[in-house]
Amino acid sequence: MDAAYVDALNQNREIRAENRVKYLELTGLFKLDSTSNTFGKAASNNFVLAIENLAETIGSIDLSEEALTFYATKDIKVTNALGEEINTLTLTIDTNGNSIQLFHKQLKWQVITRSGALYLRVWDLKNPAIQAFKGFKNYDTNSDYIFEAKFKYFETVRLESVESKLGIPDVTDFIGQLRFMYKDEPYSLDVGSEGFVMVGDLTSGETTYGGGRYIYLDLPKTDGTVTLDFNYLFNPPCAYSEFTTCLFPPRQNQLAFSVKAGELMEEAL
Repeated sequence: MDAAYVDALNQNREIRAENRVKYLELTGLFKLDSTSNTFGKAASNNFVLAIENLAETIGSIDLSEEALTFYATKDIKVTNALGEEINTLTLTIDTNGNSIQLFHKQLKWQVITRSGALYLRVWDLKNPAIQAFKGFKNYDTNSDYIFEAKFKYFETVRLESVESKLGIPDVTDFIGQLRFMYKDEPYSLDVGSEGFVMVGDLTSGETTYGGGRYIYLDLPKTDGTVTLDFNYLFNPPCAYSEFTTCLFPPRQNQLAFSVKAGELMEEAL
């Protein structure tokens, strides 16, 4: 592999390492399945956050047929992204299934939607996991896992139910299919929006993460040739954070050979 290729691959991995911080900050994921959902440090809360300098109860998220409402506990300072103090706020869920983010000390949180259910997702900007995580090892770069593939858009976007880290199926979209040859055998992968591909192979659960790996592809505007480079495969967030909601590769994206390229499950030291 020439130096320019190696530099580009290393740069991609460095950017990915930087982006992982937002997942390493995650410190809680709680399903809103009660009418009133309190959260904070105290064990009496519905959702307990074991962080020493937090308030006993930061507030509550109340769920009714009419609205989703956040109430801050008296004398507890909660703000929005503009720094405006929030006491009571109706949480509107946007087209992506998310509410706005709110903040208290080093915490931020929002309500997210997964498989039609509402969850409270919480980040701790000082989470010790950020410093503890050193990254993953990779297979040696291998040109045998670089392919010139044929990409074809579907006539219409296909919505499909796939398994997720939450243990319940979720719906995702596929916009086209990639076809390539390996050792004279044909293979295909369904591709999601923005070139997102979930891949399982015979290394999954052995040397690589059991829930498969991800890769993003640069897609043409119309049907055409695409470079499929498995050296860019990376582990999904659920490989290093328990508070994630990753999607797993669908059946048609389970490759019947070992892709010995990209990230391993083993952590770097």
